[in-house]
Amino acid sequence: MAAIQGWARQNGPFLISLAVLAVIWEVVGRSVNLMTLPPLSNVLSAFVRLWASGDVTAPLLDSSLALVYGLVISLVFGSLLGIGIGLSRFVEVALGPYVKAGLSAPMIAFVPVFLMLFGIGPETRIATVVAFSIFIVATNAATAMRSSDPRLVEMAHSFGASRWAIFRDVRLPAGAPYFIAGLRLGVARGVKGLINGEVLIAIIGLGGLVKKYGTVFSMDQLYAVILLIVLYAAIAVGLVSVLSRFVVATEK
Repeated sequence: MAAIQGWARQNGPFLISLAVLAVIWEVVGRSVNLMTLPPLSNVLSAFVRLWASGDVTAPLLDSSLALVYGLVISLVFGSLLGIGIGLSRFVEVALGPYVKAGLSAPMIAFVPVFLMLFGIGPETRIATVVAFSIFIVATNAATAMRSSDPRLVEMAHSFGASRWAIFRDVRLPAGAPYFIAGLRLGVARGVKGLINGEVLIAIIGLGGLVKKYGTVFSMDQLYAVILLIVLYAAIAVGLVSVLSRFVVATEK
């Protein structure tokens, strides 16, 4: 009971704002005759129908697989790239500008290029996820390597620790929060890239459903899919947050 009360106190403001937003949406949707803004109750009914009919099951699975593959690639190669940049001045000078450019560039512009290279298969969506997420993972990994206390590194050197031992026992534990932050941001950016890419491809995944229902002006179903995407992204980021708390608790 105490745990429930604590959770309610912590999340109360959000729940209140969510309820107010829902009421406003419902009232405006029923009061104003706008085809583009159906009442929230209609959207929720469409959400239930889509789930019950199974129309979102295959697109959701397709999107999830592309997201997982893209994030694994981004996590592995982005972390390696960031570690290299954080530990080596040569690598930083040689590759650092590309990471900075990729982090600031509008990566959605590369989706047509991926489409021409890989076609409309999953490779295009995986490439889009990688393009959106790998640079933020690399940036945080580089920051993680630079976050180590120089005194601890120097002490490890003085005791004859190898470079691998210093990396494993000093740099990795100190940089763990930055790695986790990079993963969290990479997931969020990866979902964004995935949906943007699917909307442009127009026939695949959750983004394909957005394009499909938007084209025929089925607004209740369109908002239902958008609601599903928001929940999907929130759950993905939430899972990473749970993982981060688990990692921190394990270290303690």
